[in-house]
Amino acid sequence: MTAAGPLTGIRVIEWAHAHMGPAGGMFLGDMGADVIHVETPGTGDMMRHHEGTWGVRQLLPDGRCAIFEDLSRNKRSITVDLNKVEGKRIVHELVEHADVFLTNMRPAAVTKHELDYETLAKLNSRLVYCGATSYGERGPEKDSPGLEMMGLARSGMLFGGAIHGEPPAYPTVGISDRLGGIGIAMGILAALFAREQTGEGQAVYTSQLGWGINLQTVAVHIAANTGQIQRPVPREEANDPLYNWYRCRDGRWTALGMIIYGDRFWPQICAVLGIDALADDVRFTTVAAREEHRHELVAILDDAFARIDYPDWERAVHEHGFIATRVNDLGDLATDEQILANEYIKEQDGWKWITTPLRFTKTPVSIRSKAPGIGEHTDEVLREVLAYTPERIAELRAAGVF
Repeated sequence: MTAAGPLTGIRVIEWAHAHMGPAGGMFLGDMGADVIHVETPGTGDMMRHHEGTWGVRQLLPDGRCAIFEDLSRNKRSITVDLNKVEGKRIVHELVEHADVFLTNMRPAAVTKHELDYETLAKLNSRLVYCGATSYGERGPEKDSPGLEMMGLARSGMLFGGAIHGEPPAYPTVGISDRLGGIGIAMGILAALFAREQTGEGQAVYTSQLGWGINLQTVAVHIAANTGQIQRPVPREEANDPLYNWYRCRDGRWTALGMIIYGDRFWPQICAVLGIDALADDVRFTTVAAREEHRHELVAILDDAFARIDYPDWERAVHEHGFIATRVNDLGDLATDEQILANEYIKEQDGWKWITTPLRFTKTPVSIRSKAPGIGEHTDEVLREVLAYTPERIAELRAAGVF
């Protein structure tokens, strides 16, 4: 039996869709919260039907969606037609018995269905309410729709990862949504802690735009205060070639991270790579010198690494304490021994899960259940949380409320 997580006893009502909102709920569920995911009768969450992007199919042969499996683990699903008075009443009643209400629906839809903070706070003064949007809850575009691409574009991330002079570049799929989900969980946890101190709930608002900017603080802070735009350069232009990546003879890549400690490690690197004659070469012994002669040094290191296999280089890395590591492709992650040792990817019930990377020694995060079917727990939640009778549930079902 899985030990109780740190949020055991916390009930979350999640009226959210796509990726960002459900990701926030997933993190809470992994930590033990009872997350009740409210879906539309019949069709359910839009992410259940997401086919994929860039030619990669998310839909599995059995009809499940891989990303929905991730986002909806440890949750219970109920279906409710919020356009019906009884449907809205069910959610309001659930809120009265909840600790958290989480949504990433557009503010206009939230207000239309009377699921805004002002309305719900009257039902439950201890409620922690989280509203997540694309661009923030204030300003001229607070009601504008947006998904993953919008967060990447408006926050500067599409240009932030692109080489100078090149068009915008997509960093990796899902990063803006996932980052927003982390922000949701962080805000809710802080508000729950504040409630323990004051006894009062509150609303917390966050957005993809806000977290996309925050993720790039180093570059954005410089740009905002000095006007300098810090963006990647071609690897041949690396300011310090000891902070760069190189391909070994066997085709594997290594990343060097010795931007600060390069002077100290330079003689040992030369010895390992068979370029001992350059250990005292004044062109390469200091940061300033390596920057001035960066084109020469990158070419020299390219040639040197092309004559050593990665396992030999990795042994030297550990022996000398070099700040360097392998460059994994996405397909390498599920077999990387360091990743597996920390259970950042964990196989369970025939599925490889990307876990919440937090380790509590007494109240562990866990994956206790797979993603539910549409409305799988409607009857259970209505009986358990609201004490509805079988007759009342049958009556509501007949009326098309769920």
